[in-house]
Amino acid sequence: MNEERFRYTSAPERRERLLQYIAEQGYCTIAELSKAFSVSEMTIRRDAQKLVEQELVRGFRGGVGSLSKQDLTGSDYRFRDIAHAAAKHAIASAAVGMVESHSVVAIDAGTTANQFAQLLPADRDIKVITNSFPALASLVGNPGVEVSCLGGTLHPESLSFDGPATLAGIENIQIQTLFLAASGMSDRGAFCANGFDAITKRALIDVSERVVLLADSTKFDAHAMVRICDWDVVDRLIVDDGISDAQQHMLRQQGVQVEVVPVNESVEAVS
Repeated sequence: MNEERFRYTSAPERRERLLQYIAEQGYCTIAELSKAFSVSEMTIRRDAQKLVEQELVRGFRGGVGSLSKQDLTGSDYRFRDIAHAAAKHAIASAAVGMVESHSVVAIDAGTTANQFAQLLPADRDIKVITNSFPALASLVGNPGVEVSCLGGTLHPESLSFDGPATLAGIENIQIQTLFLAASGMSDRGAFCANGFDAITKRALIDVSERVVLLADSTKFDAHAMVRICDWDVVDRLIVDDGISDAQQHMLRQQGVQVEVVPVNESVEAVS
């Protein structure tokens, strides 16, 4: 981040910068804001409370967001799971080819990521870390996978584990490859619909050597308002052939490797 943008001469000016930062990120924890602005968490809490009282942001347990509660809920997992099944299957199949034997990977919470979990072979002796309840269930019985579940609070909409316990579990691990999920994409980066999921995704990114985003091309048209990350932290995007030339050019200009996979429309949703 550019430190110049966080210079200020007074508390009101700091709060103006803080409001701008929250608007850009969508949702932030108090700890994140304290680090970004180089002030104590107590100071950030006071600033955040003033913004909440002015109805400029919404306060949540441990953080603040620029969105309504409805925006932060996210869509129901069951409906997302059956949408664009062929594209998701193709993307997940391509991602499996990136998994090396004896590696440590993380599987994010998302429908495409769950299909990836279902397709993992049993002969690579890998360790999987996940905060996704569906991915956890999909990996049960796979003899070639050792699974570590990031516990926490289970959110019924996303079927993901989030919260302080989840973040505490992430702090002490090291991941070789994170297979990241997103609800939306634009030239500003990857987005999701749930603020709590965004915090977990960012924490996973911080402890991963490589980040591979699994997202179908319709995500460029999707409305998701909580930013997960900029493109500079994504090493590769695996996407279906519905992506436009202009979108591919934008991503490559951002330094993202783009792997485009063909879609077999006859593929049924993986149960």
